[in-house]
Amino acid sequence: MPRPSGHPPLRRAVLTLLPSLAVCALLLTLYLLQPPLLRQLDNEIYDLFLTSRQAPPPSDVPVVVDIDEKSLTAYGQWPWPRYLLARLIETLTQNGAACVALDILLAEPDRSSPDLLRRRLRKDFGVELDLGKLPPELADNDVLLAETLARNPVVLGVFMQFDPYKNLPSPLPRPTGLAEQTPAGAPPPRETVMRAVSALLPLAVFSRETPVGAINVAPSNDGVVREVPLLYRLGDNIYANLSLRALMRGLDAGTMILRSGPEGLTEIRVGPYRIPVSAQGLMRVPFKGPRGVYPYYSAADILERRVPPEQLEGRIVFVGTSAAGLQDIRATPFDAVYPGVEVHAAVVDAILNGDYIARPDYTPGIQTLAILLAGLAAAAVFNFTRAFIYGPACLLLAGCALWGSGHLFAQGQFISPLYVILTILAQGLCILPVRFWQEEKQKRMLRQAFSRYVAPEVVARIAAREGDIFAGEEREVSVLFTDVRGFTSLSEKLAPQQVVTLLNRYFTPMTACVRDSGGTLDKFIGDAIMAFWNAPLDVPDHARRAVTAAVRMQHLLRELNPALEKEFGVRLRIGAGLHCGPVYVGNMGSEDLLDYTCIGDTVNLASRLEGMCAKYGAEVVVSGDMAARCDAAFYFRALDSIRVKGKSRPVSIFSVHEPEEARRREAEFATTAEALRLYAQGDFAEAGRLFDGLRESFRESTVFYEVYSSRCAALCADPPEVWDGIWTFNSK
Repeated sequence: MPRPSGHPPLRRAVLTLLPSLAVCALLLTLYLLQPPLLRQLDNEIYDLFLTSRQAPPPSDVPVVVDIDEKSLTAYGQWPWPRYLLARLIETLTQNGAACVALDILLAEPDRSSPDLLRRRLRKDFGVELDLGKLPPELADNDVLLAETLARNPVVLGVFMQFDPYKNLPSPLPRPTGLAEQTPAGAPPPRETVMRAVSALLPLAVFSRETPVGAINVAPSNDGVVREVPLLYRLGDNIYANLSLRALMRGLDAGTMILRSGPEGLTEIRVGPYRIPVSAQGLMRVPFKGPRGVYPYYSAADILERRVPPEQLEGRIVFVGTSAAGLQDIRATPFDAVYPGVEVHAAVVDAILNGDYIARPDYTPGIQTLAILLAGLAAAAVFNFTRAFIYGPACLLLAGCALWGSGHLFAQGQFISPLYVILTILAQGLCILPVRFWQEEKQKRMLRQAFSRYVAPEVVARIAAREGDIFAGEEREVSVLFTDVRGFTSLSEKLAPQQVVTLLNRYFTPMTACVRDSGGTLDKFIGDAIMAFWNAPLDVPDHARRAVTAAVRMQHLLRELNPALEKEFGVRLRIGAGLHCGPVYVGNMGSEDLLDYTCIGDTVNLASRLEGMCAKYGAEVVVSGDMAARCDAAFYFRALDSIRVKGKSRPVSIFSVHEPEEARRREAEFATTAEALRLYAQGDFAEAGRLFDGLRESFRESTVFYEVYSSRCAALCADPPEVWDGIWTFNSK
């Protein structure tokens, strides 16, 4: 038997090393370019570290005075008369607040001032309002507020703008006092900090004596606030943001010190506090949790003096709003609904606690070294070990990267493990195909060698038999896909063994339901189930049986959920999609591992319809072909006519309801049908009116009606040139 030819060891090592170095070079290039997708993954890893860390307790210095729903109910809609704001500031400072920072724009005159009202009445109606008995200081609310600001430690909010087509405001407010420590060769701070071209400023009567701070928070591309610019350049001046300026006012520090390095800013010093920042002056905000980390006091309670003075003594008070209608809501790694005013409190808290998360200056060097070491180690694993070693070894390498990054994160330094993990994966994707090709080459050599001991006719018969193994047939079947809603987030709350146990508890009755209805269980795909009817045996009423099984699954899950909630603390919700049509069904797979399954456009469409459940708020979604093949055992409510992603032919989709439910909701379904008819005809205004009424009256289909309400509003605003009543989805 001839020996298989191969590369000499030295040549093989060289051939192995060159692709590995190429992979490392590719990952280093990606690290330097920071493409948006990888930058977003980096942010997700940062969020995971931040939300998992053991954060220090928050400082008791920052507090929030909230213009909340309670305050709006007590004192009327926003904006309030400025005398109320003056009262609020006076009350806070009388109770000992070290500084009051207004996360509010005071860019327009108060329209409720008595003097202004008198002039408008005279102009519009010729009526003279007698203000003779009104004290002069109360005639103009803006003057009253300006006098209050001048005698109290207050910082006003400004909003920096970056639209290049807007001119600089004039006159500019007083800049923040600063001193620069710029070594030779380092750029001055004004060249590297974020440069605004204009700003929404307080009225000059307010900012003449009162310092200002920027209220911008600069969310990332995904809308999540992770870092905040502490400095801005406006004109030739540098201004601090609201939180930094409030801290300066609270410490009675008139000047901050800016220190620069070769790339730009490195540190801001205010009093005894040193604040590490990026070259552009951005500080990562180490949020400590969802909203409510810092004390909240309703503005109404402050005005009514229901808050004990000791709760405000020496505090830096941020005045803002969490009221839903006032739109000062942000997203953070902890909370998608986080009041913007609390972001400023979190910045002050981080500075006072010295709780920083910064990217060290040596991060590029560490990342380069880590990518090279991980790349070479992964290359050695994939080239010189056996297949059963690949998984454990790669997990060990990735685990070391995660542990090292997590350890540094706990010390206040963020060096992402993303590129190390990507290097390991890339080495595998590069090397394993070569290894598999080499293995196949060796197998072919062995088969050639085997033919020397067996007659060529026998080898030919074995080869011919391989084709028969994969033979199948085309049949019309009904295909079902189910999926657990939000299972990824649910599983994060459970240990891996609990996840397995939970899935076993869930799958047992579901698979029994498929079998009892005459269906064939195809496979489990994570938490999803694929099944079909009418193969391998004929099932004459396969469409009705499939729909019955899907509805029965929903009943079984509702019966199972109380036990799951008691044992695992979770309640499961599933969506089911069904379609019937021709498929190719039979044994498919490799020569030593087969799977009886079906493939075809029918399967793909059934999977897409399962994804429509969440979009339309339905438990079971079926195609028009499916509904047409079922008898009166169910009521099929029309949902839409759509084109799913990747398909050009439209399909009508329906939700499934049992007759008793259909009778109970007869009026609702009739109105829905009329609204859909108007929508299909292009009468979006009338259809939208009906859907708005349905949304308010019937809560069982809130998602469905909200989809159409929003869609009709959008179509009314931008009517299509040609309307065929079909909605196209560009995502799954």
